[in-house]
Amino acid sequence: MWLGDCLAKKGNDWVWFLGRTLLDSAWIARAVAVSASPLPSPPPMKVFTPKFKLRRLDNYRLAAPAGFWEEFPSRPYSTGKSLVMADRLRAAARVAGLGGSEKLAVVLGDITDGANIGCYGRCRWPTVSTNAPSAFEFGEQVTDAIAGWVDSGFAVGPFPVELRPPGVKVNGIMCRVKPNGSARVILNLSAPKGASVNEGIDKNEFPAVMSSTAAWLGVLNQVGPGALIMKMDWSDAYKHVHVRGQDVHLQWFSWLGRDFAETSLVFGAVSSAGIYDRLAKVVLEVVTRIAAFPQQHVCQYLDDVCAAAPGGSSSLHRLETVYRAVAADIGVRLAPTTDPDKAFSPCTAGVVLGIAYDTVAWTWAIPPEKLVRILLEIRGLVDCDVAPQHLVWRVVGRLLHYAPLVPGGRFNIDRVLKANAYSEDRNAAVPLDPGTRRQFYFWFLILRVCDGVTTIPAPEFCPPWAVTFATDAAGGSLDGSGRGARGVGPGFWFVLPWGRRINGGKRAADGRKLGRKLSALELVGPLVCLVAAPQLCRYNAVRVWVDNSGSVAIWKKGYSNSCDICNTIVRAIATVAAALGCRFFIEKITRCSTPEAVLADLLSKGDMGEFWRQSRLVGGFPLSPARLPVALTAWVDNPLADDDLGSRLLRELGLTG
Repeated sequence: MWLGDCLAKKGNDWVWFLGRTLLDSAWIARAVAVSASPLPSPPPMKVFTPKFKLRRLDNYRLAAPAGFWEEFPSRPYSTGKSLVMADRLRAAARVAGLGGSEKLAVVLGDITDGANIGCYGRCRWPTVSTNAPSAFEFGEQVTDAIAGWVDSGFAVGPFPVELRPPGVKVNGIMCRVKPNGSARVILNLSAPKGASVNEGIDKNEFPAVMSSTAAWLGVLNQVGPGALIMKMDWSDAYKHVHVRGQDVHLQWFSWLGRDFAETSLVFGAVSSAGIYDRLAKVVLEVVTRIAAFPQQHVCQYLDDVCAAAPGGSSSLHRLETVYRAVAADIGVRLAPTTDPDKAFSPCTAGVVLGIAYDTVAWTWAIPPEKLVRILLEIRGLVDCDVAPQHLVWRVVGRLLHYAPLVPGGRFNIDRVLKANAYSEDRNAAVPLDPGTRRQFYFWFLILRVCDGVTTIPAPEFCPPWAVTFATDAAGGSLDGSGRGARGVGPGFWFVLPWGRRINGGKRAADGRKLGRKLSALELVGPLVCLVAAPQLCRYNAVRVWVDNSGSVAIWKKGYSNSCDICNTIVRAIATVAAALGCRFFIEKITRCSTPEAVLADLLSKGDMGEFWRQSRLVGGFPLSPARLPVALTAWVDNPLADDDLGSRLLRELGLTG
């Protein structure tokens, strides 16, 4: 099996890299132990406990017997009503000083008149779609969930199919089982292809500004260790807003031979998140203004509201009190704190955006049940050549969520992102090449290594005492001579000419000329500084000035979406920097704005006479340029995507001392 081969052939390399990344031999021992230990068994699914006493059916693909519906909740047709009360929200906003805001007016319109889900044109025409196999597989849970919708007023029905109104769009339903065993029923508004509701919606008109793990880490680092944290959660979040009457016709579905219609925002519509998000943000702003709580210490991710305050402060308790009071007044249903995974009052440890934080120990962890499930899914991807697109979407989405927590995470995500973007068809077969499976293995290992014991990461900050280099690079060309990468540092200078492939206009795998890949060419200089001056970089903070904004952005993000050559260089820099134990920063500089930048520019032009005259202003330089590793010059002569460039450079550095 490929996973076994990976453990045998690549496992030691990854263990070594992780240990060096975390700069402690104890981490190497932990990584070795983790890589050799089996995964625990996944926790059993919780036993489903229905909320309604309905007859259990043998086959949920067939129409239910007539007597079944006598036990089922029913609700006559109506266009629905929002849970949030417009007049009460308007009054609360006036108290908070938001009475005349435009965004408040839009939200009040959604609540009062019903939200326009944004579907236009032929996609509003009537169609009939079938239910997904997942709905029938968990038929009892789906039936109980639909009964709950009707009982709560979020859906109307059941109606005989023969009395179906003209012009309605009957959508299929899908099911996703929750950890508690109940079902999340999703209307598939993306079918049928070419005429679906979602194809008639411009999702750009419904932006939802999400928070993220990175944003939450920023909040924690602002308030510091020992911080109090809190989480609020809206129950039945989307159901707080009903849709306008003419859009209810787009939200019909059929189950057990009867028709139903959802009257509120639905899971499955691409506009639902944006419509709900603008309501949630207005409510949050009202609350933070009334509570006089700094908004920069709050993160909102759809229905989750997370906040932090310094230890010993009373401000977070005040925020919770105000939020619950405003919610009760305007009609927002908040989850109780009896389930800490959903909501909890101010404390020093809790689960925020799916990750458990301890602000006293200053560590993070993935809850055990979630960790086992994601690891099993990753292992399945490591060990296969082809995977369904929807599984890749689910796994990569979680990896992006965890990436800000993981040392080196941003440098090991580019290939899995390409797999994530392979197709828009959720059932498409995604080919997984060895490089992609290798990145999945990195995540399979590092999540286990770091979980529960790794420090909450701090924002990157380059100190003023960092060892500083300046580099410059010219595009490849046969006109003139000496084109390549050049740079200077403390008592150090280098010259790296481009080879014939770069200068001669050869094309990379993506079709672009190598000599025109300016961001990639500028990144070569920082890599040279590491491998040609390791004694200057080891255990230090290192800053390299470059004159290319694209190179800086790629380094900060950790990858390029369009250039595998950039990814090769960035990954090599990260690998060598980890081995040298240095914190590495690439920053933008205005051309020739410092003496060092002037010297790098003179080297790039080949003006050695002026270089030596100007060098006296900076300090002495050796007469000869720095020796460059053979592995680097060989790669520059034939630049290809190569995940092992950093490892080869390190082996050569080890052999040369």
